[in-house]
Amino acid sequence: MGDTTNGAADFCALVAEQKLPRWEELPDLELYMDQVLSLMERYLGSYPGFDRKGLTASMVNNYVKLGVMPPPVKKKYTRIHLAHLIMICVLKASLPIDQIKNLILKSVENAQESEIYNKFCEDFEASVRQAADAVSADPGIVTIYRAALRAQAEQALSRKLYEELFRASMG
Repeated sequence: MGDTTNGAADFCALVAEQKLPRWEELPDLELYMDQVLSLMERYLGSYPGFDRKGLTASMVNNYVKLGVMPPPVKKKYTRIHLAHLIMICVLKASLPIDQIKNLILKSVENAQESEIYNKFCEDFEASVRQAADAVSADPGIVTIYRAALRAQAEQALSRKLYEELFRASMG
């Protein structure tokens, strides 16, 4: 049981320390796809919610085709693309891609991309710290239930809020 407790504590510490690069820390130069994929692995590779398969060129191309992110210019990507990809990769664990697209598009109607992205980073970090803090040092059954129930409640709430926001804006 000691190994499990240490593993859970280590995992919580890793989650609580997760940081995303701020807008100003993203490269301010044009990048090719392989460079983008490498950076995304560096930025999100240690995040427990990041798919271990990583991010592929076909996934990025698909996000562009779906309008979730702007198209590259002459096959080159900028910090705006990196910011979109980070947001997409984090959110896709709990939201469908069409909802992610609508949220990003709605967000940029009233604020600059840099502000939206930096606020997203702050909210992400606060959320993972809060989740990690809520887990006790004892990874017992009650703690597992609480974490699972909290995740279910948060996902249900996000779906309801999304539904109301976009019903109001389309109606």
